[in-house]
Parts: sequence; C-alpha cells; structure tokens
Amino acid sequence: NPHGTNVNANTRFLYDASFLRIRNLSLGYNVPASLSRKAGIENARIFAVVQNLYTFTKYTGYNPEGNFQGNSATNNGADEGSYPLARNFSVGLNLSF
Repeated sequence: NPHGTNVNANTRFLYDASFLRIRNLSLGYNVPASLSRKAGIENARIFAVVQNLYTFTKYTGYNPEGNFQGNSATNNGADEGSYPLARNFSVGLNLSF
C-alpha cells in the first residue's frame, strides 16, 4: 500500500467525546425600588451573562463537538485541531427613569 498502514478503518484514533457543557449562565439582580428611587431612578437591574462557561469532559482535544468537514458522511466528527469555543462575558445595567 503506497499510502502507509493507517488507511484502513481502525479504532487507533477513536476517543470518547462525551461531555456536559454549561453553554449559557445568566445572573441578575433587581435593585430594590426604595434604593433606586433615592437616586432618581424608577427601576434598576444589574446582570451578568457568560457563554460557554465550562465543558466537563475527558476529551483531550479543544472541543468534543469538533467536526472537521461539517456534515461529511465519511469524516463526520473528525477533529483535526479545530478551534475551541470562545468564552464570552457580558455585564450590564438596565435603568428606567
């Protein structure tokens, strides 16, 4: 075989990609009206949002959902160094006057 010995189907590079992911986490706090009205504000809400907070897995790659060629019938689930998911942090303040 001119292509080497790793062209036949085998489980040499098969990994357990089971995972549990915290995809979205939102926390918010409504400031009591008695406090916000002292500052001339009718309603105040403080919030924080985190996307892709953590992935619980024993998978050694960046992302257990890695899929090199999209919906390819022959390479579905092949991870060839795909980028990890970005973790995003957002904080905000909603005010009503």
